[in-house]
Amino acid sequence: MNLTLLGAIVLLATWAALVFVAHLGSGPVQLLYAAAAILFARRVIVGAPTFRS
Repeated sequence: MNLTLLGAIVLLATWAALVFVAHLGSGPVQLLYAAAAILFARRVIVGAPTFRS
């Protein structure tokens, strides 16, 4: 698991906690969701890193 995927998962979990637990549904909280979507898309497009020795 690389840092891009880990960061996307953390952002998505933080967004879910703020929206569904703390009931903060608008404004800057949605930027977390957008950032998570961008990181997931980057992971899909770029792919997993390959280690060459």
